[in-house]
Amino acid sequence: MASQAESISETLPTLNSQVQRPALDPINELPNLREVKAGPKRKAAFLSMLVPLVQAENARIQSDRNWLVGVHSRINPMTADEKRRLSRLCDDYGVDCEPAKVSRELLARVNTVPLEMVAIQAVEESGWGTSRLARDSNNLFGMRCFRAGCGIAQQGTSRRFQVFDSVRDGVGAYLHNLNTHRAYAQLRGQRAALAARGKSISAEKLIGALHNYSTSPDYQQQLLSLLRTNGDLIRTHGADNAFVSGSPA
Repeated sequence: MASQAESISETLPTLNSQVQRPALDPINELPNLREVKAGPKRKAAFLSMLVPLVQAENARIQSDRNWLVGVHSRINPMTADEKRRLSRLCDDYGVDCEPAKVSRELLARVNTVPLEMVAIQAVEESGWGTSRLARDSNNLFGMRCFRAGCGIAQQGTSRRFQVFDSVRDGVGAYLHNLNTHRAYAQLRGQRAALAARGKSISAEKLIGALHNYSTSPDYQQQLLSLLRTNGDLIRTHGADNAFVSGSPA
């Protein structure tokens, strides 16, 4: 069952349309996974849908990160086009485009999230894609919104949740949330420290920094339990056990 997560997330700014996204067939509506028999078949159907979307969004982020590292490691000054691209990234990630902050804060934010962690949170928050919120809003991660009348309301409560045009948009917003929201500064700091030392950045190492994602005291343990049970299955759908970021954070 998906938890009723009190995700500390806000209505996120739209990512700059000029940032190219890798080509992928759009999934504008979540498949009705309730029609798939619970168990291995439903899990496989859910991961077959989700994993390529996460990989594509992570690839887009990694491309931006590689570009940032490249332009800041060379001697020649940036061109006008490069300055415009940098300005767009600063705006997207909420960082002042000052040289010191670009090299430190922006690189700490422009980085990928382990596929296994993304998948496990989607499983926990959406019940393998079967929750009403997931089906009605393409919101697999329990992301809330706080403006009056925004999104959709949770039945029986005053809580409102974000609505996305496609599943991929929801995945992108979730990653952007982890990479920008103040509630996940610890997660970004741990990731940056691991990357700076050339260590693997794994779901197990970052889940402990998700204490602000839910009010449930057992939330992180629930995620780790799901990961132990389903980690091998996720890996068969394209995830490695861990990845190493070769770029300084």
